[in-house]
Amino acid sequence: MKMQRVQKLITFSPHLYTLLESKAEQLGISFPEYIRLLAVSDVRKEVEEIPIVDEETERQIGKSLQALKEGKYTDIRTEEELDVYLKSI
Repeated sequence: MKMQRVQKLITFSPHLYTLLESKAEQLGISFPEYIRLLAVSDVRKEVEEIPIVDEETERQIGKSLQALKEGKYTDIRTEEELDVYLKSI
């Protein structure tokens, strides 16, 4: 079952946007994902269960976690290593 999405335009002050963007970057996630996580965190205090992702995404996350557990991943630490890896695929 695919989750329906709603898109909204939100206006931030430049200062607040910079702070939020910096926080998202520190966490290694996109700005929109950070805003979604903030919203879910706030609403979750009142609502017991909120589906964050659809079933297909949940399945893909499970497969990825299993691959990680089995050591089936490539550890890339530098931009140079990333360039080499991307050229190899």
